[in-house]
This record gives sequence, C-alpha cells and structure tokens, in this order.
Amino acid sequence: MAAVLVVEDNPANQRLMDLLLKSMGHSACLASSGEEGLEKLMESRYDIVLLDMQLPGMDGFEMGRRVRDAYGPSIRILAVTALAMKGDRERVLANGCDDYLEKPVSVVELRKKIQKLLEA
Repeated sequence: MAAVLVVEDNPANQRLMDLLLKSMGHSACLASSGEEGLEKLMESRYDIVLLDMQLPGMDGFEMGRRVRDAYGPSIRILAVTALAMKGDRERVLANGCDDYLEKPVSVVELRKKIQKLLEA
C-alpha cells in the first residue's frame, strides 16, 4: 500500500481519485492547492504525489520543481492533467514530474502508472 498525496483543486476530481486509490489499496490525502500540497509534504511522508498541473496560485509546474528541489527523487510525482497539447508532456516532465497521465483518467492506466512508480 502506498501513501498518496492528491493535489487537485476540483472537489469532484478529488473524490474520484480518493475512491480510486482506496479501491486499489492505497491511502490518500487531499490538497486543493500547490501551497497546501507542500505543507502536507512537510507534515507527513508520501510515496507518490498525484499532481494536477493547473492549480490556483502555485501551479503544478512550480510545485513539481519545489518538490524535486526539496526531496530529490525520493518522492515520485505523477502529473494528472488535462494538458494534452503537443509539448505538454515534455514540459510536465521537465518540471519535476516522473510520469504523465491525461484526464479523463483511465483506471487501468492509473493503476499501471502507480505500480511503475512504486517499482522505480
């Protein structure tokens, strides 16, 4: 079981990710902004961060860079985003994320990507 921090500003997406993660046997903690996500990372240990890139205030790009600067590769980051234009994946990965998953989320792909990150 992995401890997963979900950084997502949309309440419906938060509930969906919480349900999906729990159905996979993982524990989930929710944050609504990049700032709140960083606070939660300082308070507890997480194996994976599921990070929306389009957040109010500090966006996911900035949070990804800060997590990488502070924690190095010890915390795996999966971008879960609606950004799906040419170059978005590369931009996400260049800003600290380990992998990329487009919204709407495929449960099968989410499971695969989490497993891959846990094995890395």
